[in-house]
Amino acid sequence: MFDTVFIILEIVGTIAFAISGAMTAINRRLDALGVIILWVVTACGGGLLRDTMLGVFPQNLFIDPLYVIISAATSLLLFIVFYIIKDDSLTEKKWYNDLLTITDAVGLGAFVVVGADVTIQRMAECLNGNGFLIVFMATITAVGGGLLRDIFAAKVPNIFCKHIYAVPTIIGAMIYYFLYKAGCNTYLNIGLVACFIIIVRLLAYHYRWKLPIVRFKNHE
Repeated sequence: MFDTVFIILEIVGTIAFAISGAMTAINRRLDALGVIILWVVTACGGGLLRDTMLGVFPQNLFIDPLYVIISAATSLLLFIVFYIIKDDSLTEKKWYNDLLTITDAVGLGAFVVVGADVTIQRMAECLNGNGFLIVFMATITAVGGGLLRDIFAAKVPNIFCKHIYAVPTIIGAMIYYFLYKAGCNTYLNIGLVACFIIIVRLLAYHYRWKLPIVRFKNHE
């Protein structure tokens, strides 16, 4: 049953990040190949980075192509829709940015849980209560795809400057770890952590919460 839940979460996260990657590619005026590359990077990049860091070869991306197929279908559908409509003004609409943020938030929430569980399952014998590894890998799984997406799209990654992005992810991963160590119900862990990350990310977007930055005075 738990395996089914995590498969569903992976599919949800993959679709969400595929939409995010495709919309970013379309917004940056990339061609069809660019859209394809960006959706693969966004939807599967986090898991690829996680597996590589954990020493898992070949990575799950190459063993089970289901998630690549799902992200491909999602992204190509979006590309076809925008190609037919050919309305540049759509990318300037508020709903467009809202949808991009919502899909990104859903992807973050789903992949934090998946990343934490995969790390726990694969490294069970050598974790020895290593919460840092679990939190780090869960965070990488969640933000890695978006990080690579923004780099490929020649943008400053959202993780470094876009409202509060990585913070709820890290906190959510820590909550999952502590609940796991406390022996709490897995379904409860999944629901609490995913909802926490999604809600905080959307609130940060709506209210424009940001971490402090250094602001220099203008010298004229």
